[in-house]
Amino acid sequence: MKNGLSKFRTAAITATLSIAIAVIPKAEASTLIQKELFFGRNIANGEQVSEEEFQAFVDSVITPLFPEGLTVFDSEGQFLSSTGTLIEEPSKVVTLFVEDTAETEAEINQIVTAYTKQFDQESVLQTTNEDELKVGFGTGENLIDNDSVPEFIQADLFFGRNIPDGGEVSEAQFETFLDEVITPRFPAGLTVFEAEGQFQDSTGTIIEEQSKVVRLLLGDTVENEAAIDEIINAYIQRFNQESILLAVNEDIAVGFGAGENAIDNDPIPELIQTDLFFGRNIPGGGEVSEAQFQAFLDEVITARFPAGLTVFEADGQFQDSTGTIIEERSKVVRLLLDDTVESEAAIDEIITAYTQRFNQESVLIVVDEDIEVAFDAESPTDVPEPGAELGLLAIALLGTGTLLKNRTHTLSLKR
Repeated sequence: MKNGLSKFRTAAITATLSIAIAVIPKAEASTLIQKELFFGRNIANGEQVSEEEFQAFVDSVITPLFPEGLTVFDSEGQFLSSTGTLIEEPSKVVTLFVEDTAETEAEINQIVTAYTKQFDQESVLQTTNEDELKVGFGTGENLIDNDSVPEFIQADLFFGRNIPDGGEVSEAQFETFLDEVITPRFPAGLTVFEAEGQFQDSTGTIIEEQSKVVRLLLGDTVENEAAIDEIINAYIQRFNQESILLAVNEDIAVGFGAGENAIDNDPIPELIQTDLFFGRNIPGGGEVSEAQFQAFLDEVITARFPAGLTVFEADGQFQDSTGTIIEERSKVVRLLLDDTVESEAAIDEIITAYTQRFNQESVLIVVDEDIEVAFDAESPTDVPEPGAELGLLAIALLGTGTLLKNRTHTLSLKR
């Protein structure tokens, strides 16, 4: 991986990830939470929920309950069964930014119940992120706390590609915007998700829109907040857009290799979310192949976290010291794990194995300790018992990518 983090560009350009970047109504940033629902597609009789069946479920059940907008990720789950057999399962992940109300929880439960009954599923995994999450819809909303000592935060920018009165921002146009406007302001690295937005308009018509989501890891400085505002304004003006959704997560920890102590080891274990970013470029030429990474996933990662994991297809992008833009295909592995010393040691072993096997400089790790997890239609709890169903339901292979250079390590890491 180039300069350590070299890939935090979630450009699921090569993946069939979809992210609904629909029109979300303006509300106070503090009132919105992020809900992710993980839908396994394997059916007990050996069949699968088809693309058409899942889309019909989204159209008839989810979108009417959350007409303002949603995100759908194409995904693939992986876990080890009780007999040690590796199980893979096509999955879908739906992301929602919603108000934290009893009504919202009831609607989520309605979705979970409907899916489990319609497709003979045991459960649907839910994760909730509400702590230190802020959501805005344009510039000047002051979503970023500008700490005196800069800390890493995560900022996701949602770019719709439909142009009013017809047409669409093309792949080439967005790539140019990425190269000319975003990367020069954040040369250390970024992630771009290929996305599909979906919402329901006032007439009840479902609108779909190809979209891009750019994920940044950055210091929470006044300068970076101004740079994000400049990006939003530039996109709105260049492509005649009404607004850009911005979601900021201030409560993450970031590391760049083994032994960085990015995980709090609580005396009572809690489930946390951990993302590992693996660059695939090999110094001196060549690339970690799909087969090589799958073997590493099976032999090293899944063996240590058999309950389940998520793999994101990725494309990283950053700008080197000469001003040249570097792209690198990547993999992002998402884990839900207990914040124990044993889990942290397993993460360190994975990072060390990858850097040694593929001659990498480092592997980026991003930890979110403040999530809630549930496995059914009950209210989520932030201290669940992991259980094997974690792998069955929640852990999806998602298309994304990343790129972030190790030089950003000069920022203090948020704990």
